[in-house]
Amino acid sequence: MITTHHTGSLFYRRCGSGDRLVVLLHGWPQTGHCWRHLMEPLGERHTVVAPDLRGYGRSGKPGSGYDKRSTAADLSRLVEELGFETAAVVGHDRGARVAHRWALDVPGQVERLALLDILPSREVMNSFDRDSAAAMWHWFFHLQPDLPELLIAGNVEAYLRFFFERQSFVPEAIDAEALAEYVTAFSDPDALHASLEDYRAGFREDLEADERDAREGNRLRLPLLLLWGAQGGLGRGPVLRIWEDYAERVTGAAIEDCKHFLPEEQPQRVLRHLTHFLAA
Repeated sequence: MITTHHTGSLFYRRCGSGDRLVVLLHGWPQTGHCWRHLMEPLGERHTVVAPDLRGYGRSGKPGSGYDKRSTAADLSRLVEELGFETAAVVGHDRGARVAHRWALDVPGQVERLALLDILPSREVMNSFDRDSAAAMWHWFFHLQPDLPELLIAGNVEAYLRFFFERQSFVPEAIDAEALAEYVTAFSDPDALHASLEDYRAGFREDLEADERDAREGNRLRLPLLLLWGAQGGLGRGPVLRIWEDYAERVTGAAIEDCKHFLPEEQPQRVLRHLTHFLAA
């Protein structure tokens, strides 16, 4: 059974009572609700928590600190408060970028890492061309000060539907209940602003931290699993090869009949990969 909790400023869902902690991190425009199909199956063997990230959903919304390092520090404290020394971490979309930073900053706490449907942020930032910028236009829109908040507010459902409809191979994956959850979450002006600050930090503090890691040779040395949608933006691209420049122990696969929202579009296929990865 999934239960809900607050600790400090973080809201999180929890199930299971295993010796290993598994932390599931959502992306944009979602909350921890996106893991609803995976939590109980994973909870049969593990303790599983799915927090709303800083600024998202029911978690606290501070006036600043939406860089990935600050968000990851929240999660590091959560692990300690739950009484665990280490965690296996699974992140999707923006949550995967937080997870990547967490594993770099506190490698002794993240024991294995699964990242869903992303390339390294630094790689994305340094390789934008006409086609990729057109595909990822919302990164640049969200970067603008104040204007996105003004234009999205009052049109939250239409804006979110735009992404869910175009980035889902399985149209019914984001059902009415899930859509209502996400629309409610982002209809809060503070949450909407916080999520946009997340994107803005990507161009500033996050990129600076990533470039510093690249200069210093700071790479992931833990087991890394990569999953991505076969029909999505990463498609048949060289995902594993690209990540091999950032990590030492890389495995992964494209998930068929899936675009971007892997935990909701193909939860059983994702579960099979995660179960095997966590058992290794």
